[in-house]
Amino acid sequence: MNRRQYIAVLGATLPLAGCTGGPGDPITMLAVNQDDASHTVTVWAVQGERLAVANTVDVASEKTAELGRMPWKQGEYRVTVQVDGDVVIAREFQSEEWFNMIDVFIDADGAVELNRGRAA
Repeated sequence: MNRRQYIAVLGATLPLAGCTGGPGDPITMLAVNQDDASHTVTVWAVQGERLAVANTVDVASEKTAELGRMPWKQGEYRVTVQVDGDVVIAREFQSEEWFNMIDVFIDADGAVELNRGRAA
């Protein structure tokens, strides 16, 4: 490959650098544990009236585990999270705009949050 061809190929791929998500991508659900103890995390995610994800994972201290994936769809979502046997989050929300991540975040003090957004 000569220099001119290399520059042409490089120039064509640079606009794509860093772009990893788009509206066709599935929603990835993660359990992120920043606590100093391991936890068992269970999630149920319902889209409309359909159960899309139901899974349990054990997450070690300072580790991350995938809970599941589901396609993005416009409409109603219900997410229930259980940590170590206790229901800690039961949230409903309406989505009109595409997103590709839902994280169950366990903070260093054991507090649990549900974060939703677009991963880069």
